[in-house]
Amino acid sequence: MDLAVRSVSKRYKNNTIIEEICFDVGPRELVSIVGPSGVGKTTLLKIIAGLDTPDTGRVIYSEPLSKKHPVIIVFQDYVLFPSMTVKDNVGFGLKARHMKKRQITQQVDRMLAYFQLTRQADQYPAQLSAGQKQRVAIARAMIVNPAVLLLDEPFANLDRNLKMETARFIRSTQQEFGIPTISVTHDLEEAFAMSDRIGVLLDRRLQQFDTPRQVYFNSVSQKVAQFLGPVNLIPEQYLSFFRGSRDPAAPASGNPVMARPENLVMTEDANGPGRITEKTFAGHYTVYSVAMKNNTYTVYSQDDRFTVGKQVTLQITPY
Repeated sequence: MDLAVRSVSKRYKNNTIIEEICFDVGPRELVSIVGPSGVGKTTLLKIIAGLDTPDTGRVIYSEPLSKKHPVIIVFQDYVLFPSMTVKDNVGFGLKARHMKKRQITQQVDRMLAYFQLTRQADQYPAQLSAGQKQRVAIARAMIVNPAVLLLDEPFANLDRNLKMETARFIRSTQQEFGIPTISVTHDLEEAFAMSDRIGVLLDRRLQQFDTPRQVYFNSVSQKVAQFLGPVNLIPEQYLSFFRGSRDPAAPASGNPVMARPENLVMTEDANGPGRITEKTFAGHYTVYSVAMKNNTYTVYSQDDRFTVGKQVTLQITPY
């Protein structure tokens, strides 16, 4: 199964929520749509799920949807049945299909084992952690063999320490079951970690849709680049002060060159055009501020030897 979103737009009264959204999701592919809160991500997900109707455009599935292979959406509040145990929540979809009790028990037991929920089988949602509730919700979705899985803000209710672990778990689960999956989220680090492709939704439109590396290091606009993380804007007239910059003979575009802090490398140089003005330890790397030609540039480095006040040269490295 794969799907295509074609020119989807949605308005509420006089307010345009999303406009001309187009992208594809291949079989076994995990796609994340990222954007700030209120940008229309959940509206888009509901349209894909068939819970809302676009004003224009359509969602095209490569195969007809059916009750046996539906599109399943997992909402950020999980919507578990509070009066049912974990095993009953997970098996609810199979029971609704009137499957034999023995078959339900066998499939639920396998799903609980895979999602590491066997010990919680007889507990109720109120007794679970946020991470466990999420796994129950995804297990309940996966057990009915959905054609497409949709995740609405899957990291919203998780502690920071659980988010990356959950991103890896979602990725491994999606690959194991081979189900095309769309996640909408504003958690960028986790989206980068688990996605095959990422779409950036800003100002009602999908501004860029590509691999995580391409979207991050080759953003199509300054606005997209700044949404995804810190970026240095280097005026073209100052490129000659950076080693490894583009061919000086190339025609000028009039736009600043964008370089992520991790793509700038410092070399101590007594005659260098830059001077370190600030140094901050940030765990996995050290953050340096370098003043050069009336601008300040941010550099991420694993080299902690540089000191404030030193003259340096900056080099733009390949992505």
